[in-house]
Parts: sequence; C-alpha cells; structure tokens
Amino acid sequence: MLFQALLIFLAAALGGSSLLIIRKPKPAYLKLFLIFSGGYLFAITFLHILPDLFALHTDARLAGLYILVGFFLQLLLEFFSKGIEHGHEYEAQLAEHRPSVSPLTLMAAFFLHAFLDGVILSSPSPAHGHHHHGHGANGLLIGILLHKIPESFVLASILGKLTNRKRTVIVCLLIFALASPMGLLGIGHFNQQQLLSGHGSLALWGIVSGSFMHIASTILAEASPCHRPNVRKFIASLLGAGLAVICEFVL
Repeated sequence: MLFQALLIFLAAALGGSSLLIIRKPKPAYLKLFLIFSGGYLFAITFLHILPDLFALHTDARLAGLYILVGFFLQLLLEFFSKGIEHGHEYEAQLAEHRPSVSPLTLMAAFFLHAFLDGVILSSPSPAHGHHHHGHGANGLLIGILLHKIPESFVLASILGKLTNRKRTVIVCLLIFALASPMGLLGIGHFNQQQLLSGHGSLALWGIVSGSFMHIASTILAEASPCHRPNVRKFIASLLGAGLAVICEFVL
C-alpha cells in the first residue's frame, strides 16, 4: 500500500512540476493523452470496479444507489472546478488572461477529487468478510497513474494563470499530490482497524465507484463535444481500453 501511495504521489508531483521545467505540450497532444487515459478508466470501471462492487454487495439496488450518489457528487464538484481536471474547457481557460475560477475553490475541488481517486484503490477489508479478487490488481493503479499525470499538468497550467508565484504553484502541487495517497492510506487504515462496518465500507466504495464512473465517462464524452467522428480520438480511446483489458486479464 505504501508503494502504491508513493507511485501516485510521484505521478502527480512530477506531472505538474514538468510544466515548470520543460516546455508545455500542445493542447491537442494533451487532449489525446487525456482521451487515452479516459478510455482506460472507462474500461477498468466496467471490468474491475463495478464487478467487484456488485460481487461484494448483497443488495444490488442499494449498491446502485451508492453509485448514483457518487456520480452526482462528482458532478457537483465540477461546479467548483469547472471540469478542468478532465480537460474540460482547458484550452479556453488557458486562452483567457485570468481563468474564471479562484485558486482556493480550484484546490478544494481538485483535492477532494484526488482524495476519492485514492479511496478507490482501498478495497473493502477482508476482515469484514469481503474478498477482493487478485487478478488484474495493478490495472486500477495504472489507471490512477495515467489520470494523475495530465490532471496535475492541467492544475499547474491553470494555477500558473492565477498566480505569478512559482512557489505557490509548487506548494499547491505538493498538496494535490498528497491527496490521493491520503485517501488510499487513510481509508486503508480504517478498514484494517475495522473502524468502518462492512456496510459502511461498501457504501463508501459504491460512492467512490460512482464518482469514478463519472470521471471516466466525462473524459470520453467531451472528446467529441459536437459528436463529430474523429479517427485519432477514437484510436486513442480504443488503445486505452485495450490496455485496460490486457492489465485486467493478462498481467
């Protein structure tokens, strides 16, 4: 668990700090990478997250309710983050002299979003009578890592527009990079110490699953906002989904 937390921290920290060191990529390339990661996340949601949740939960309708809550919770967060963490309006925000979101609001939304990303890696504890399947266990971690890199890059880009202080951007990136490890280690500790009941653990897992489903579907939906077919974007999403299949069934 500590190794997973370290990998997530490094992915978020290095992804954002690269903007301060190297030349930023073209928005079109970043968009393709986001779509690739979106295809991966979308596939891993249906291959790994949802099957686990419904296999562990005795009441499928209640599990569906928790997923619905998580879905709309993530939708609510986007009122504050403007959906920037998914690449939504990224080019438009950077084109403006000052993006239409405050640094505090943006950081709060990004932090909670990243915290939930960490929670999704902390499966319900076997101590509560639930067992997480072993195959493809690294597939979800890879998805989080793929998501963290462009997400932290976008955060650094927008923060760079909001403030001219490089030190402030670095501090914000470090806080953001710590959010997912905190979610992973914090909820993992709660599960190990049985501080959450079996039902409470599954309820939290369901809510975060719904949030994750929204993240994955939103990235792909916004790949073609005018519903115009784009071969490059389709291939990028298909490659991402294909990698998820390999990670889940082969690795």
